[in-house]
Amino acid sequence: MPTDKSTIKAYDSYALKWAGNLRSGNNLAHKFLEKPAMYKKLPNLKGKTVLCIGCGTGEECEHLKSLGAKKVIGIDISPGLIEVAKKSYSDLDFKVMDMEKISFTASSFDLVYSSLTMHYVKSWTKVLSGVKKVLKKNGVFLLSTHHPVKWGAGIDKTKNKSTSLMGYEKYESGECRVFGDYLTARKIDDIWFGEFRVSYYHRPLSDIMSDINKSGFYISDFLEPKPLKAAIKKKSNFYKRYMKIPMFMIFELKKR
Repeated sequence: MPTDKSTIKAYDSYALKWAGNLRSGNNLAHKFLEKPAMYKKLPNLKGKTVLCIGCGTGEECEHLKSLGAKKVIGIDISPGLIEVAKKSYSDLDFKVMDMEKISFTASSFDLVYSSLTMHYVKSWTKVLSGVKKVLKKNGVFLLSTHHPVKWGAGIDKTKNKSTSLMGYEKYESGECRVFGDYLTARKIDDIWFGEFRVSYYHRPLSDIMSDINKSGFYISDFLEPKPLKAAIKKKSNFYKRYMKIPMFMIFELKKR
Protein backbone atom coordinates (compact mmCIF):
# COMPACT_ATOMS: atom_id res chain seq x y z
CA MET A 1 0.00 0.00 0.00
CA PRO A 2 1.40 3.39 -1.02
CA THR A 3 1.82 6.50 1.10
CA ASP A 4 -1.46 7.59 2.69
CA LYS A 5 -3.13 10.32 0.58
CA SER A 6 -4.07 12.43 3.59
CA THR A 7 -0.42 12.35 4.69
CA ILE A 8 0.69 13.63 1.28
CA LYS A 9 -1.81 16.50 1.53
CA ALA A 10 -0.62 17.23 5.07
CA TYR A 11 2.98 17.52 3.87
CA ASP A 12 1.84 19.74 0.98
CA SER A 13 0.20 22.24 3.32
CA TYR A 14 2.92 21.98 5.98
CA ALA A 15 5.88 22.24 3.58
CA LEU A 16 7.11 25.70 4.59
CA LYS A 17 6.84 24.93 8.31
CA TRP A 18 8.59 21.60 7.70
CA ALA A 19 11.50 23.35 6.02
CA GLY A 20 11.69 25.91 8.82
CA ASN A 21 11.69 23.18 11.45
CA LEU A 22 14.57 21.33 9.80
CA ARG A 23 16.65 24.40 9.00
CA SER A 24 16.25 25.87 12.49
CA GLY A 25 18.16 22.97 14.05
CA ASN A 26 15.44 22.63 16.68
CA ASN A 27 14.41 19.14 15.61
CA LEU A 28 16.46 17.20 18.16
CA ALA A 29 15.80 13.78 16.67
CA HIS A 30 17.20 14.92 13.34
CA LYS A 31 20.06 17.13 14.52
CA PHE A 32 21.46 15.02 17.35
CA LEU A 33 20.50 11.47 16.41
CA GLU A 34 19.44 10.43 12.91
CA LYS A 35 21.32 12.85 10.65
CA PRO A 36 24.75 12.45 12.30
CA ALA A 37 24.43 8.66 12.12
CA MET A 38 23.35 8.68 8.47
CA TYR A 39 26.03 11.15 7.40
CA LYS A 40 28.70 9.10 9.16
CA LYS A 41 27.72 6.08 7.05
CA LEU A 42 28.02 7.87 3.71
CA PRO A 43 30.70 6.53 1.37
CA ASN A 44 33.06 8.77 -0.60
CA LEU A 45 30.70 10.62 -2.95
CA LYS A 46 33.23 12.40 -5.14
CA GLY A 47 32.17 11.95 -8.75
CA LYS A 48 29.22 9.73 -7.78
CA THR A 49 25.57 9.81 -8.81
CA VAL A 50 23.03 9.88 -5.96
CA LEU A 51 19.27 9.43 -5.74
CA CYS A 52 17.61 10.80 -2.61
CA ILE A 53 14.23 9.19 -1.89
CA GLY A 54 11.80 11.21 0.19
CA CYS A 55 13.98 14.28 -0.18
CA GLY A 56 11.41 16.59 1.41
CA THR A 57 12.43 20.24 1.12
CA GLY A 58 15.89 19.43 -0.19
CA GLU A 59 18.28 20.00 2.73
CA GLU A 60 19.92 16.60 2.50
CA CYS A 61 20.32 16.80 -1.26
CA GLU A 62 22.31 19.98 -0.77
CA HIS A 63 24.47 18.20 1.83
CA LEU A 64 25.09 15.22 -0.47
CA LYS A 65 26.06 17.56 -3.30
CA SER A 66 28.46 19.44 -1.00
CA LEU A 67 30.35 16.18 -0.42
CA GLY A 68 31.40 16.08 -4.06
CA ALA A 69 28.65 14.07 -5.71
CA LYS A 70 28.62 14.58 -9.48
CA LYS A 71 24.83 14.42 -9.64
CA VAL A 72 22.10 14.41 -7.00
CA ILE A 73 18.43 13.88 -7.80
CA GLY A 74 15.81 14.25 -5.08
CA ILE A 75 12.34 12.72 -5.33
CA ASP A 76 9.31 13.05 -3.09
CA ILE A 77 5.64 12.20 -3.46
CA SER A 78 4.57 15.57 -2.04
CA PRO A 79 4.32 18.35 -4.67
CA GLY A 80 4.34 20.91 -1.87
CA LEU A 81 7.66 19.72 -0.50
CA ILE A 82 9.22 19.57 -3.97
CA GLU A 83 8.04 23.11 -4.72
CA VAL A 84 9.87 24.42 -1.65
CA ALA A 85 12.96 22.33 -2.51
CA LYS A 86 13.14 23.75 -6.04
CA LYS A 87 12.83 27.33 -4.80
CA SER A 88 15.41 26.79 -2.06
CA TYR A 89 18.04 24.89 -4.06
CA SER A 90 17.57 25.89 -7.70
CA ASP A 91 20.86 24.31 -8.76
CA LEU A 92 19.68 20.83 -7.78
CA ASP A 93 17.33 18.42 -9.55
CA PHE A 94 14.02 17.59 -7.85
CA LYS A 95 11.08 15.55 -9.11
CA VAL A 96 7.64 14.61 -7.79
CA MET A 97 7.74 10.82 -7.77
CA ASP A 98 6.25 7.91 -5.83
CA MET A 99 9.02 5.82 -4.26
CA GLU A 100 7.04 2.69 -5.16
CA LYS A 101 7.19 3.72 -8.84
CA ILE A 102 10.79 4.84 -9.35
CA SER A 103 11.29 5.63 -13.03
CA PHE A 104 14.95 6.05 -13.91
CA THR A 105 17.21 4.14 -16.27
CA ALA A 106 18.60 0.90 -14.88
CA SER A 107 22.01 1.09 -13.19
CA SER A 108 21.95 4.91 -13.00
CA PHE A 109 23.08 5.54 -9.41
CA ASP A 110 26.02 4.69 -7.17
CA LEU A 111 24.06 5.49 -4.00
CA VAL A 112 20.39 5.64 -3.12
CA TYR A 113 19.76 7.53 0.10
CA SER A 114 16.51 7.55 2.09
CA SER A 115 16.09 9.36 5.38
CA LEU A 116 13.02 8.50 7.48
CA THR A 117 10.79 7.62 4.55
CA MET A 118 10.28 3.86 4.39
CA HIS A 119 7.73 3.79 7.24
CA TYR A 120 5.23 5.57 4.97
CA VAL A 121 4.62 2.41 2.92
CA LYS A 122 2.98 -0.77 4.17
CA SER A 123 5.40 -3.07 2.34
CA TRP A 124 8.98 -2.42 1.25
CA THR A 125 8.81 -4.84 -1.70
CA LYS A 126 8.14 -2.34 -4.52
CA VAL A 127 10.57 0.24 -3.18
CA LEU A 128 13.39 -2.27 -2.81
CA SER A 129 12.75 -3.65 -6.30
CA GLY A 130 12.84 -0.18 -7.85
CA VAL A 131 15.95 0.85 -5.94
CA LYS A 132 17.79 -2.33 -6.89
CA LYS A 133 17.00 -1.73 -10.56
CA VAL A 134 18.41 1.81 -10.66
CA LEU A 135 21.51 1.03 -8.57
CA LYS A 136 24.77 0.11 -10.25
CA LYS A 137 26.44 -3.18 -9.38
CA ASN A 138 27.87 -2.98 -5.85
CA GLY A 139 25.79 0.15 -5.28
CA VAL A 140 24.51 1.04 -1.82
CA PHE A 141 21.03 1.75 -0.50
CA LEU A 142 21.40 3.65 2.78
CA LEU A 143 18.15 4.14 4.65
CA SER A 144 16.84 5.12 8.05
CA THR A 145 13.37 4.42 9.40
CA HIS A 146 11.34 4.11 12.59
CA HIS A 147 12.58 1.56 15.10
CA PRO A 148 9.62 -0.76 15.86
CA VAL A 149 10.51 -1.01 19.54
CA LYS A 150 9.89 2.69 20.08
CA TRP A 151 7.14 3.31 17.54
CA GLY A 152 5.19 0.16 18.46
CA ALA A 153 4.84 1.24 22.08
CA GLY A 154 1.55 2.25 23.64
CA ILE A 155 1.22 6.04 23.92
CA ASP A 156 -0.81 7.88 26.54
CA LYS A 157 -0.81 11.67 26.50
CA THR A 158 -2.35 14.05 29.00
CA LYS A 159 -1.93 17.77 29.54
CA ASN A 160 0.99 17.29 31.93
CA LYS A 161 2.42 13.92 30.96
CA SER A 162 3.29 11.75 27.98
CA THR A 163 3.81 8.01 28.53
CA SER A 164 5.32 5.51 26.09
CA LEU A 165 5.26 1.88 27.24
CA MET A 166 6.18 -1.50 25.75
CA GLY A 167 5.64 -4.39 28.15
CA TYR A 168 3.05 -5.77 30.52
CA GLU A 169 1.76 -5.94 34.07
CA LYS A 170 0.87 -9.37 35.42
CA TYR A 171 -1.27 -9.70 38.54
CA GLU A 172 -1.65 -12.52 41.07
CA SER A 173 -5.31 -12.76 40.02
CA GLY A 174 -4.14 -14.01 36.63
CA GLU A 175 -5.04 -10.84 34.79
CA CYS A 176 -2.50 -9.27 32.47
CA ARG A 177 -2.35 -5.71 31.15
CA VAL A 178 -0.33 -5.28 27.94
CA PHE A 179 1.18 -1.98 26.81
CA GLY A 180 2.01 -1.48 23.13
CA ASP A 181 1.93 -3.97 20.27
CA TYR A 182 5.23 -4.85 18.63
CA LEU A 183 4.16 -7.88 16.62
CA THR A 184 1.10 -6.56 14.78
CA ALA A 185 1.80 -4.67 11.56
CA ARG A 186 -0.58 -1.74 11.32
CA LYS A 187 -1.21 1.79 10.19
CA ILE A 188 -0.80 4.47 12.86
CA ASP A 189 -2.48 7.87 12.75
CA ASP A 190 -0.46 10.43 14.69
CA ILE A 191 -0.07 14.16 15.36
CA TRP A 192 3.43 15.69 15.33
CA PHE A 193 4.42 19.08 16.71
CA GLY A 194 0.93 19.42 18.13
CA GLU A 195 -0.64 20.22 14.73
CA PHE A 196 0.72 18.05 11.91
CA ARG A 197 -1.50 15.02 11.22
CA VAL A 198 0.40 12.14 9.66
CA SER A 199 -0.04 8.40 9.09
CA TYR A 200 2.72 5.78 8.89
CA TYR A 201 3.13 2.03 9.24
CA HIS A 202 4.46 0.06 12.17
CA ARG A 203 6.02 -3.27 11.20
CA PRO A 204 7.94 -5.76 13.32
CA LEU A 205 11.54 -6.32 12.34
CA SER A 206 10.71 -9.83 11.09
CA ASP A 207 8.43 -8.38 8.38
CA ILE A 208 11.07 -5.85 7.33
CA MET A 209 13.80 -8.50 7.22
CA SER A 210 11.58 -10.73 5.11
CA ASP A 211 11.17 -7.97 2.50
CA ILE A 212 14.92 -7.33 2.43
CA ASN A 213 15.79 -11.02 2.08
CA LYS A 214 13.35 -11.44 -0.79
CA SER A 215 14.74 -8.37 -2.56
CA GLY A 216 18.17 -9.87 -3.20
CA PHE A 217 19.97 -7.07 -1.33
CA TYR A 218 22.37 -8.10 1.38
CA ILE A 219 22.71 -6.23 4.65
CA SER A 220 26.24 -4.88 4.95
CA ASP A 221 25.50 -2.93 8.13
CA PHE A 222 22.72 -2.29 10.63
CA LEU A 223 22.71 0.49 13.23
CA GLU A 224 20.57 1.57 16.18
CA PRO A 225 22.01 5.05 16.65
CA LYS A 226 22.34 6.87 19.96
CA PRO A 227 22.15 10.66 20.33
CA LEU A 228 25.24 12.85 20.31
CA LYS A 229 26.47 14.04 23.69
CA ALA A 230 25.81 17.60 22.54
CA ALA A 231 22.10 16.86 23.00
CA ILE A 232 22.57 16.98 26.77
CA LYS A 233 22.96 20.75 26.76
CA LYS A 234 19.96 21.19 24.45
CA LYS A 235 17.56 18.82 26.22
CA SER A 236 18.90 16.36 28.76
CA ASN A 237 15.69 14.31 28.90
CA PHE A 238 15.93 13.60 25.17
CA TYR A 239 19.48 12.34 25.62
CA LYS A 240 18.50 10.25 28.66
CA ARG A 241 15.63 8.54 26.82
CA TYR A 242 17.34 7.70 23.59
CA MET A 243 20.59 6.51 25.08
CA LYS A 244 18.51 3.56 26.28
CA ILE A 245 15.60 3.29 23.86
CA PRO A 246 16.14 3.12 20.08
CA MET A 247 14.20 5.74 18.13
CA PHE A 248 15.41 4.93 14.61
CA MET A 249 17.32 2.21 12.81
CA ILE A 250 19.64 2.36 9.82
CA PHE A 251 20.19 -0.26 7.13
CA GLU A 252 23.07 -0.28 4.68
CA LEU A 253 22.05 -2.55 1.82
CA LYS A 254 24.27 -3.54 -1.09
CA LYS A 255 23.47 -4.76 -4.55
CA ARG A 256 25.46 -7.82 -5.45
